[in-house]
Amino acid sequence: MNAIQRTAILLAFALPGTLAVSSAQAQDFAVYGGAALYYSVEPDGPGSDNTVTVEPYVEVELNGFYAGLLASVANESVNNEIDLYLGYRNETEGGLSYDVGYTRYFYPNDGGNCCGEITLALDVSPTDTLTLSIDAALDPEAGYGATSLGAEYYVTDAISIAADVGVTGIGRESEWDVGANYYFADSAYASLYYYEGSEYEGYFELSVSYDTTLFSR
Repeated sequence: MNAIQRTAILLAFALPGTLAVSSAQAQDFAVYGGAALYYSVEPDGPGSDNTVTVEPYVEVELNGFYAGLLASVANESVNNEIDLYLGYRNETEGGLSYDVGYTRYFYPNDGGNCCGEITLALDVSPTDTLTLSIDAALDPEAGYGATSLGAEYYVTDAISIAADVGVTGIGRESEWDVGANYYFADSAYASLYYYEGSEYEGYFELSVSYDTTLFSR
């Protein structure tokens, strides 16, 4: 999994679907849950096996502070992963959404406790149809980081196109992606993206995601 993709997946689950976030803003306490199914076509370049990954998660939030668990189960068992994360998210009066968090990565079939990352996400919508974002992640132990700039434009209420470009390893590697999203509802959507980087071959990935509020008060 490339750095942009991993950071984007993590921040997507740390920021549940539109319906869940809207509910949270009106509630003091909430429990979220959901899952995503990913199908990657030759993620390691021509001749490699296609990959199917299922990623369920559960998260609790109290007044903007949150903690959660995300599991990633792939048909290639070495890619199985468990993420434990926590953080704080909110929005300024000027409309800037921000999310600061920390995630610990575990690989049960490949060494166990791997590493941790501090994450930062900033989003702003200059218009009703355009969202601009900055995502960053830093492993303080290894001194390794990733930063990406992104944009998502809503062609209709149900269809959007998006793109990201970023660098990893303190600027040593570059990667980018472009794709489209179709929103069945506020809590469910499908995506088709193309990923390419300086250190890996390009590949396509199809995904279906669902997020919901399990409990709130």
